[in-house]
Amino acid sequence: MKIPRKYYRTRESRQGIPKKKVILFALPLIVAGGVWLWLVKFESEKPVVKLLKETQYIESELGFRAEDGKSGLAEIHVEAVQYQEAFSIFREKYPRKTGFVEKQLPMRPLPSGLKEGEVVLRITARDHSWNGGNKTVLEKSMAIDVRPPRPAIMGGPHYINQGGSGLIVVAANEEMPVVGLEVDDDFFKGFPVTESRHVVYFALRRGADINTTMSLVAEDTAGNRAQLSFRPNIRARSFRQDRINITDGFLAQVVPYFKGNDPSHEGTNLEIFISMNKEQRKKDADRIRAICKDTESQPLWSGAFLRMPGKTTASFGDKRTYFYQGREIDRQTHMGIDLASLTQSPVPAANRGKVVFVDAMGIYGNSVILDHGCGLFSMYAHLSLIDVEAGTVVAKGDILGRTGSTGMAGGDHLHFAMIVQGVFVDPVEWWDPHWIQDNIELKLE
Repeated sequence: MKIPRKYYRTRESRQGIPKKKVILFALPLIVAGGVWLWLVKFESEKPVVKLLKETQYIESELGFRAEDGKSGLAEIHVEAVQYQEAFSIFREKYPRKTGFVEKQLPMRPLPSGLKEGEVVLRITARDHSWNGGNKTVLEKSMAIDVRPPRPAIMGGPHYINQGGSGLIVVAANEEMPVVGLEVDDDFFKGFPVTESRHVVYFALRRGADINTTMSLVAEDTAGNRAQLSFRPNIRARSFRQDRINITDGFLAQVVPYFKGNDPSHEGTNLEIFISMNKEQRKKDADRIRAICKDTESQPLWSGAFLRMPGKTTASFGDKRTYFYQGREIDRQTHMGIDLASLTQSPVPAANRGKVVFVDAMGIYGNSVILDHGCGLFSMYAHLSLIDVEAGTVVAKGDILGRTGSTGMAGGDHLHFAMIVQGVFVDPVEWWDPHWIQDNIELKLE
């Protein structure tokens, strides 16, 4: 019987796919795998190493960052080479896929063996590449200086009032990029006037203790820190108690202003007033502190500050108790001086300064803030009209705008304030030429 051809098994079918075809099929896979191994496992890209802060000194902390986006970091070794001897500071190994490492190494006290003087910092980073690990070595010549600066406060005696301002001149025995005065929770930055002199304008808050101890703080270029106790003569002050009766007529006058600026206000007129008097007042204070962080490094002003002509209707530091229909509803402190004159009276710049704020400011309404340099500012609030632009420098007596009743003002007047690095101080001192001479000018001679 003859078997049909369709049932025959040819030699080709019995042997399967020819070897030549298998090789042709597998070759691209082999090549692709080899390329993948070469590019990924045997990659040749080196890690990146950098210091977090470029400085010529080994400071109290040594910060660095190492990165490797391919095979990942395998090991980092930090050494300091001094007098031809290498001192190991840090060494650590890492698992695969460690893309970056960032460290702050403590350098005080100095690692064992290191001394003051020149040193070469060496940071070696190796990755997980199959070629034995790509290596990067960062070397930087630096210096070790652990001696703190020796600042000195010049002159004296020093006096300051509760709620008042002061100035100290600090002498330096070396370059000190950081100089300032700590007063309770406030820090007042110093500004260089010569290579060896800094001035620090500072303030004592209205409610500060008369036994407050202040601390002079100084840091040199190597990051060494010195602290010196400073105790000026603090003069106690009494501040006026003021009772303010809130009427429905007053609420009907001021609340629409706030609703117009922020339609989200809800509640009765009294509820909105209490919220603005408490919460908005705090927000305004925070905003003013933020504005006063940036200041010119040299004084722009000279001589006593001008006082706008008019009657004083409220003083700095007044303790205000608010009543509505005979019931106490709030307590706040007045942080400026209110001056009332004719409606829409011209408002002069109290001294030469740079306009750093022109806008509505919460409870203060339309306001202007001038920077007089070295952390000293003046503020003009409740204006009906503003005639200056931010960024311009105005001379003493230049007209900034007109008095008004914007914000939380019961009538047309100017709210004038003086500010030292974000802290409100008594403007009366800055209007007094004798106070200026005794507390500022004589110390700068």
